[in-house]
Amino acid sequence: MGREKDRFKQLLVILPEGWQEKAKELGALQRAREIKTPEELLRLILLYLTEGKSMAGTSAITNLSGEATMSKIAVFKRIQNSGEWLQWICKNIYRRAGLLIEKPQWLKDRNVLLIDGSKDVKMGASPQYYMLHYSLDLFTLAGREFLITDDKTGEKISNFKELGKNDIVMADRIYGTLTGIAHLKERGADYILRLRARAFKVKDEKGKEIDLMKKFSCLMSGKYGEITGRLDMEGEKVPVRICALRKSVSNEWKGLQRLKKEKGGRPISALQKEYNKYIIVITSLGEDVSAEQALDLYRTRWQIEIAFKRLKSIFEYNEMPARKTENIKTWFYGKLLLAALCETLVNTGRFSPSGGRK
Repeated sequence: MGREKDRFKQLLVILPEGWQEKAKELGALQRAREIKTPEELLRLILLYLTEGKSMAGTSAITNLSGEATMSKIAVFKRIQNSGEWLQWICKNIYRRAGLLIEKPQWLKDRNVLLIDGSKDVKMGASPQYYMLHYSLDLFTLAGREFLITDDKTGEKISNFKELGKNDIVMADRIYGTLTGIAHLKERGADYILRLRARAFKVKDEKGKEIDLMKKFSCLMSGKYGEITGRLDMEGEKVPVRICALRKSVSNEWKGLQRLKKEKGGRPISALQKEYNKYIIVITSLGEDVSAEQALDLYRTRWQIEIAFKRLKSIFEYNEMPARKTENIKTWFYGKLLLAALCETLVNTGRFSPSGGRK
């Protein structure tokens, strides 16, 4: 127990300045007999996310430890309003690590939203599986929407309703569909979406399909290019821009290895190999935003996705506690905080094998 307390103190050292004050300011820490300080609240949350597994399990551990006597309901009440506080801590840790950047001036008052989903989200002890869909602000990690559906509901932009004219939506290939683009257009939102081979046809002003690979074949490694085109959507010709970045040789090889893994031994088509040479996005943003700006913004999304992939693989991302939005936010940002803390500890070498601080 003493060693665990020492390790917890080491975690507190790497938290951003002002995190204790924010607990009260953001409503996470309220009057309670059992939990009196931000440190105690954070420890309870981390216990719930790691060893406790559930409100009841966390209650049992706290009671056995003798540090507090808390019922399942008491644990729930202490934790449920901590999402915004944990998000603030995550934002500042990730910004300090260079994973989050300040919003560029050219975006002005625009919101940039990352949209994604997680498959096989397990809720409770029964063998039922769900999907978690979420949208986050690229520069603050603030959650716009957290939705839980059954596992038959696919990853699609139409799952998200809270979108408007000040929003720029960014998402991976699976979201780059005509129905998704139509959903965004209906709500007045702009987008930067990864383009996959054969997703849809991009046509020129005469209605002829544009051969994207031919158009971008002259790009050298590290260079940007773009073309303008049209999409046929329910009889309307919708203008779009296709922006591309030619990968380096090493990144092209890495992309090919990932593609082979995704295909699971199935053959990779010649068109897929060609697409792998580039990062290609489709966007509704006007020409006042350069291809380089659009692609740099999209690549910033990748940095966040790297952290999320670690979150899913290391911290059992699929243990969803409940359907209420506030509970999901606390759980989601708590898991994200765990990933951030562990990465910081590894990068700075703060833990020694014996458990003492270096």
